[in-house]
Amino acid sequence: MELISEKGLEMIINSQGYKKYMPAKGNVSIKWQIIFAIMSPVNLWAFYRIKKLRKYILYVLIPSAIMAFALSLIGYYEMTLIDPSGGQMGSDAIIPLPPYMTPIKPQVTMFDVIPYNIISIGISIGLTVFSVYLVVKWSRQWNEQFP
Repeated sequence: MELISEKGLEMIINSQGYKKYMPAKGNVSIKWQIIFAIMSPVNLWAFYRIKKLRKYILYVLIPSAIMAFALSLIGYYEMTLIDPSGGQMGSDAIIPLPPYMTPIKPQVTMFDVIPYNIISIGISIGLTVFSVYLVVKWSRQWNEQFP
Protein backbone atom coordinates (compact mmCIF):
# COMPACT_ATOMS: atom_id res chain seq x y z
CA MET A 1 0.00 0.00 0.00
CA GLU A 2 1.18 3.44 -0.87
CA LEU A 3 0.08 6.65 0.88
CA ILE A 4 -0.17 9.73 -1.34
CA SER A 5 -0.98 13.27 -0.23
CA GLU A 6 -2.71 15.42 -2.84
CA LYS A 7 -3.51 18.94 -1.59
CA GLY A 8 -4.44 17.72 1.88
CA LEU A 9 -6.45 14.77 0.56
CA GLU A 10 -5.18 11.48 1.87
CA MET A 11 -5.52 8.44 -0.37
CA ILE A 12 -4.39 4.88 -0.08
CA ILE A 13 -3.67 3.07 -3.32
CA ASN A 14 -3.87 -0.66 -2.78
CA SER A 15 -2.24 -3.36 -4.85
CA GLN A 16 -5.11 -3.42 -7.41
CA GLY A 17 -4.72 0.30 -8.05
CA TYR A 18 -7.99 1.35 -6.41
CA LYS A 19 -7.96 4.63 -4.54
CA LYS A 20 -9.49 4.69 -1.08
CA TYR A 21 -10.06 8.06 0.54
CA MET A 22 -9.23 8.25 4.20
CA PRO A 23 -10.29 10.73 6.88
CA ALA A 24 -8.14 13.83 6.99
CA LYS A 25 -4.88 13.50 8.90
CA GLY A 26 -4.54 17.22 9.51
CA ASN A 27 -6.45 20.46 9.39
CA VAL A 28 -9.43 20.73 7.03
CA SER A 29 -10.48 23.86 5.19
CA ILE A 30 -13.72 25.10 6.70
CA LYS A 31 -14.64 26.93 3.48
CA TRP A 32 -14.38 23.71 1.47
CA GLN A 33 -16.23 21.78 4.15
CA ILE A 34 -19.13 24.27 3.93
CA ILE A 35 -19.24 23.94 0.13
CA PHE A 36 -19.15 20.14 0.42
CA ALA A 37 -21.90 20.15 3.08
CA ILE A 38 -24.26 21.96 0.69
CA MET A 39 -23.73 19.57 -2.24
CA SER A 40 -25.74 16.42 -1.77
CA PRO A 41 -23.47 13.58 -2.86
CA VAL A 42 -20.33 15.13 -1.40
CA ASN A 43 -21.75 16.04 2.00
CA LEU A 44 -21.25 12.48 3.22
CA TRP A 45 -17.57 12.71 2.37
CA ALA A 46 -17.24 16.07 4.16
CA PHE A 47 -18.47 14.54 7.40
CA TYR A 48 -16.47 11.36 6.84
CA ARG A 49 -13.26 13.42 6.62
CA ILE A 50 -13.78 14.74 10.16
CA LYS A 51 -15.02 11.35 11.45
CA LYS A 52 -18.58 12.55 12.15
CA LEU A 53 -20.45 10.65 9.42
CA ARG A 54 -22.52 8.53 11.81
CA LYS A 55 -23.68 11.58 13.77
CA TYR A 56 -24.54 13.38 10.52
CA ILE A 57 -26.62 10.43 9.38
CA LEU A 58 -28.38 10.34 12.76
CA TYR A 59 -28.98 14.10 13.06
CA VAL A 60 -29.72 15.06 9.43
CA LEU A 61 -30.29 12.19 6.99
CA ILE A 62 -32.64 10.05 9.08
CA PRO A 63 -34.89 13.01 10.04
CA SER A 64 -34.90 14.08 6.39
CA ALA A 65 -36.01 10.62 5.26
CA ILE A 66 -38.68 10.48 7.98
CA MET A 67 -40.06 13.88 6.97
CA ALA A 68 -40.14 12.96 3.29
CA PHE A 69 -41.91 9.69 4.08
CA ALA A 70 -44.42 11.42 6.38
CA LEU A 71 -45.22 14.11 3.80
CA SER A 72 -45.69 11.43 1.16
CA LEU A 73 -48.06 9.45 3.36
CA ILE A 74 -50.10 12.51 4.33
CA GLY A 75 -50.30 13.67 0.71
CA TYR A 76 -51.30 10.22 -0.51
CA TYR A 77 -53.94 9.95 2.22
CA GLU A 78 -55.49 13.28 1.24
CA MET A 79 -55.36 12.33 -2.44
CA THR A 80 -57.26 9.11 -1.74
CA LEU A 81 -59.90 11.12 0.13
CA ILE A 82 -60.44 13.15 -3.03
CA ASP A 83 -60.14 10.23 -5.48
CA PRO A 84 -60.88 6.90 -3.75
CA SER A 85 -59.32 4.95 -6.60
CA GLY A 86 -55.94 6.37 -5.58
CA GLY A 87 -55.45 8.33 -8.79
CA GLN A 88 -55.96 5.26 -10.97
CA MET A 89 -59.15 6.57 -12.57
CA GLY A 90 -58.40 10.20 -13.28
CA SER A 91 -60.33 12.49 -15.57
CA ASP A 92 -58.33 11.18 -18.55
CA ALA A 93 -59.63 7.62 -18.14
CA ILE A 94 -61.79 6.39 -20.99
CA ILE A 95 -64.79 4.48 -19.73
CA PRO A 96 -66.99 2.90 -22.39
CA LEU A 97 -70.53 4.23 -22.05
CA PRO A 98 -73.70 3.53 -23.97
CA PRO A 99 -74.35 6.15 -26.66
CA TYR A 100 -77.41 7.57 -24.90
CA MET A 101 -75.52 8.39 -21.67
CA THR A 102 -73.65 11.63 -21.26
CA PRO A 103 -70.62 11.45 -18.96
CA ILE A 104 -70.92 13.82 -16.03
CA LYS A 105 -67.75 14.81 -14.23
CA PRO A 106 -68.21 15.06 -10.46
CA GLN A 107 -67.30 18.34 -8.83
CA VAL A 108 -64.29 17.29 -6.82
CA THR A 109 -61.84 19.80 -5.40
CA MET A 110 -58.31 19.48 -6.70
CA PHE A 111 -55.58 18.20 -4.43
CA ASP A 112 -53.66 21.23 -3.20
CA VAL A 113 -49.93 20.45 -3.26
CA ILE A 114 -48.67 23.95 -2.51
CA PRO A 115 -48.61 23.54 1.31
CA TYR A 116 -46.67 20.29 0.95
CA ASN A 117 -44.17 21.92 -1.39
CA ILE A 118 -43.67 24.82 1.02
CA ILE A 119 -43.21 22.44 3.96
CA SER A 120 -40.79 20.28 1.96
CA ILE A 121 -38.71 23.26 0.80
CA GLY A 122 -38.67 24.67 4.34
CA ILE A 123 -37.48 21.37 5.78
CA SER A 124 -34.80 21.06 3.10
CA ILE A 125 -33.47 24.56 3.72
CA GLY A 126 -33.58 24.05 7.49
CA LEU A 127 -31.69 20.77 7.36
CA THR A 128 -29.12 22.24 4.95
CA VAL A 129 -28.49 25.17 7.30
CA PHE A 130 -28.26 22.73 10.21
CA SER A 131 -25.74 20.57 8.33
CA VAL A 132 -23.62 23.66 7.53
CA TYR A 133 -23.70 24.58 11.22
CA LEU A 134 -22.64 21.06 12.17
CA VAL A 135 -19.81 20.92 9.64
CA VAL A 136 -18.43 24.28 10.82
CA LYS A 137 -18.67 23.29 14.48
CA TRP A 138 -17.18 19.84 14.01
CA SER A 139 -14.47 21.04 11.58
CA ARG A 140 -13.31 23.60 14.13
CA GLN A 141 -13.18 20.87 16.78
CA TRP A 142 -11.24 18.68 14.32
CA ASN A 143 -8.76 21.49 13.55
CA GLU A 144 -8.17 22.15 17.27
CA GLN A 145 -6.68 18.68 17.59
CA PHE A 146 -3.71 19.65 15.40
CA PRO A 147 -1.17 22.35 16.34
